[in-house]
Amino acid sequence: MRHKRIDQSLAQFKTSTEENQDWGYSRARDMAILGFWDEYTLSAQRLCERMATETHQMRTSEYVPFPTQFEWLEQGETDLIIDGIWSADLHGDHCLFVNIGEHHPERHTSIEAYIYDTQVIDEGFFLQYLNTSPKAKAYTPSFNATMCELLDRYVREGILERRPYGFKRTDT
Repeated sequence: MRHKRIDQSLAQFKTSTEENQDWGYSRARDMAILGFWDEYTLSAQRLCERMATETHQMRTSEYVPFPTQFEWLEQGETDLIIDGIWSADLHGDHCLFVNIGEHHPERHTSIEAYIYDTQVIDEGFFLQYLNTSPKAKAYTPSFNATMCELLDRYVREGILERRPYGFKRTDT
């Protein structure tokens, strides 16, 4: 009888330890995802700003470093190359940036920016970014399987909020 209670206690301890390891992994995954989220939004802002400068649409009198609203961008050239490494395709409310730099560490990375608010990210565009960014490749399998659940949890926890065109961080 005493032996049975010890086995039950060990089983409970093991379960508790495994839960802690899972929590640690989840926390590390969450930190990685939110880190990539922040990189994405910052890159989208910078790329839109560079596109506005390259196409001479940046209004000097209205210049704000890293603006988040680019609705005034005109549909111009479709084959625009920014800084020699990013192709830009402005279409409607979005602009697709793809890193084409032959020797650039972020080659093939895809960032689809919503130009009305570059801090809003569509979950499909974010997954595309994670699947194309060399930095995120190690994490991609766990992200793909759980992304919708994670984004919903982040909304419940107040980290993200739903917007008509995606999600936006609330705690930055």
